[in-house]
Amino acid sequence: MNMFKKFVIIASVFVASVFADESFGGIGVVYKLTKTGAEVQEIIPNTPIDKTKIKPGNVIIAVDGVSVQGKKSREVKNALRGLDNKPVVLTYVSDGDTLVETIRRIKLSLKELNNIADAEQPEKKLLAVLGDGKVVKKETFVSGHIEGVYVDDVQIPVTKDNPMQIKTGTAKIVSFNRSMIRVKLETAGAFIVSVVDSNGDIIRSFIENNGRAGINSIPWGGSLIPDGRYTISVEHDGSISGVNILLK
Repeated sequence: MNMFKKFVIIASVFVASVFADESFGGIGVVYKLTKTGAEVQEIIPNTPIDKTKIKPGNVIIAVDGVSVQGKKSREVKNALRGLDNKPVVLTYVSDGDTLVETIRRIKLSLKELNNIADAEQPEKKLLAVLGDGKVVKKETFVSGHIEGVYVDDVQIPVTKDNPMQIKTGTAKIVSFNRSMIRVKLETAGAFIVSVVDSNGDIIRSFIENNGRAGINSIPWGGSLIPDGRYTISVEHDGSISGVNILLK
């Protein structure tokens, strides 16, 4: 592979390593940066994002309410990665609609491979083999840059029969209008409410340090907000949940 081609793959694809093996808290997405955000190229099987409705061709425009448009590759990668078992909120565009997904990261590992026969590793579960950033079948001959994507065997895999890895929710948005957002907490404590527009920009953010168990009402001045689609998220006790709304 020539150096120019390899640089493009490393700079634009989330799971491509920088010439070294690595482990990190991740969600299992391969993407490329475009003018509008991070366009999903591949979904790694049996990873947290594989359980969601996000699919190749969708464009991630914000991570945890912060726009990724115009960001450098390393900035986007660092935003998507984080501590394993910690949730991350993705705002993305699918078929013209701006949507939100809350995903809980798991510990993933990447390993550069000399050939596809070396993919199986002790004490790790192989999730996928990547050839130049694309998921390939193990029996397929692959040349170029090859990597294995793994999860520790001790971790609980994310499958349709076991959705526990992406469960969130010690708080949720129960209702909203132009003047008030109502949040339900399972337990008392501090929480953060954020309102994100369709470009992925945070237009309102509120911190309530003395939230009570049950319904909490937050005035937010929505009468000054233009009509359109927005995402409201609430973070509490290490979990994040969100809803899409239409103001008109």
